[in-house]
Amino acid sequence: MSLLSRVWLTVALAIILALGGSFVLNVLTARDYLAQQLFAQASDSASSLALSLSQQGKDPAMQELLVSAIFDSGHFESIRYRDVTGTVVVERQSAVAVERVPVWFVQWVPLESVPGEAQVSDGWKQAGTVQVKASARFAYLSLWNGVLRLAVMLLLIGVLLGSLLTLLMRWASSPLRAVVGQAEAIGQRRFVKLPELAVPELRLVGRAMNTMVERVQAMFFEQTARINALRDEANHDAMTLLPNRNLFVAHLKGVLQDEYHADEGGVLVLRLLDLAGVNRRLGRERADGLIIAAAGMLRDMSGDNTELFTGRLNGADFAVIVEDADQERLHALGAFMLNAMSALYRQGMTDREQAVAIGVTHYHKGESGGAVLLRADGALMQAETMGPAMVLALGQGRHHTPQLAEEWRIEINEALARRAFELAGYPTVRADGSLLHNEVMLRMRNRRGETLSAGQFMPSVMRQQRTAEVDLVAIELALAQAACEQGEGDVAVNLSPLSFSDADFLRELAVVLKANAPHVKRLWVEVSEQGLDADGGLAALTELARLLGSHGGHLGIEHFGRHFSALPQLYSIQLDYIKLDGAFIAGIDQHPGNQRFVKAVIDVARSMSIAVIAERVSSRAEWDMLVLLGIDGMTGPAVSVARQS
Repeated sequence: MSLLSRVWLTVALAIILALGGSFVLNVLTARDYLAQQLFAQASDSASSLALSLSQQGKDPAMQELLVSAIFDSGHFESIRYRDVTGTVVVERQSAVAVERVPVWFVQWVPLESVPGEAQVSDGWKQAGTVQVKASARFAYLSLWNGVLRLAVMLLLIGVLLGSLLTLLMRWASSPLRAVVGQAEAIGQRRFVKLPELAVPELRLVGRAMNTMVERVQAMFFEQTARINALRDEANHDAMTLLPNRNLFVAHLKGVLQDEYHADEGGVLVLRLLDLAGVNRRLGRERADGLIIAAAGMLRDMSGDNTELFTGRLNGADFAVIVEDADQERLHALGAFMLNAMSALYRQGMTDREQAVAIGVTHYHKGESGGAVLLRADGALMQAETMGPAMVLALGQGRHHTPQLAEEWRIEINEALARRAFELAGYPTVRADGSLLHNEVMLRMRNRRGETLSAGQFMPSVMRQQRTAEVDLVAIELALAQAACEQGEGDVAVNLSPLSFSDADFLRELAVVLKANAPHVKRLWVEVSEQGLDADGGLAALTELARLLGSHGGHLGIEHFGRHFSALPQLYSIQLDYIKLDGAFIAGIDQHPGNQRFVKAVIDVARSMSIAVIAERVSSRAEWDMLVLLGIDGMTGPAVSVARQS
């Protein structure tokens, strides 16, 4: 029972006791008063009758007449006249029942009618005694009517007081509910500030709660800033703020292995020519300015394009990963970069007319990062020593899926019509090796019966704006797998940011979740961190979190780490887990900077009740280090090997 309910009940009981006590006291007082009136009536009547008998009562007939005259008035229960020997000379009695008064009232409120006595004299001698007892039936009727009026009045007073008490409690409960709501919001990872409360006693509490909220928010932002600094220190070049070689290589490895990255793309390696000579001829400041200007141009070209990832490999070398690109697009992008970099000479940043050389290579999913970079370095060496300024090195040839947009449109339409999709699962385990959930990847069977990975068909799905349809199929398949009795563990499925930002998709998802309500608690939905960049991304994610939470599902962010500043907002939408990008996990056993970064992330996330899972764990050494850092779960090649052995 709530505090307000207890206060209301206590005051209500006090009112009831007060009114009830007043009622009982008034009834008893009225009863005693009427009993006294009955005794007074009986005494007066006895004195009057005794006087009459003393003056005229020597004749027995006269005695009978006098007694009957008083008794016949109907106000007396009995009249007795005894002589000096105690013998009854005249007696009148009446057994008239009490009318219009409930029997129970007569039984519960007994009204004693005490008889009155008076002496009858004969001259100076006593002739006898008169005893008169008044009838209580009129007194009972008067008492009953009075009790009814009193009960109605007290009932009206009680209702009025109860109404006033209820209004008072509502007035007092409004700020109290606000304080309780704020406390519940903090427990639900939402930071809510209260306006100035009207109740003086609660005003101090509200101020203290608001101060606590501000401090908690400040603490989160301070921790976020510290973690961002650790990440940048370990994975970004101090001069240009671009990802350093370790992060670039780790990201390239993920692009080549991750199912949801495009099936092909390319790497461009750009070198500032004769940087050492520029340093000697123009000075250190001019050389540093050249590096910073080149980095700025590359950053501007990448912009918000998630298919481009730029890094600085070493002093004079930069590199760009271009996803979902064929050789023609790579060549065009390289030519654009050459033209843009020519501005460095015109701006006086370098004294060489040809400021850069570019090596370009095309890759296919499944290649090793080392092999791709080796081809790009070879092309760069040729461009630098032999010309032309840009050299394209071909990647490994292979049979490829249809390239024409129309062919892809037909393939995807038929696959959706035939429900030609299936799931392939990869285990995600806890730190002790027990299964946490299976992360499932979508596969599509084309018209030739070939099974295509998500990286092959999803780029075309996105270009055709069909992600909502495909993701809904993925959710249905994941729920079906979760419902299967042979299914081991929970099921995690990926959603595109384009899907959960669509209100129609959320409505259809709600229907699917409701239809599969018993199995939603085994469903883990994760979205890419890139979805947080889109306009309204956090708002859309909030709606998705609310929908999943109402059905018992789990929500997480995958490939997390580059937008750590968004974690306080993610905390407020009740995120369940994050999956740290494998670029920060690669070689973590040999990378103290990333160890400090991951440890800080784990500590902050744990304080928010958010689980942290590491992606792309590829060796036992990485596994052991992550366990030492306190990771909650992990996935990757090392996990798959361990589960199979």
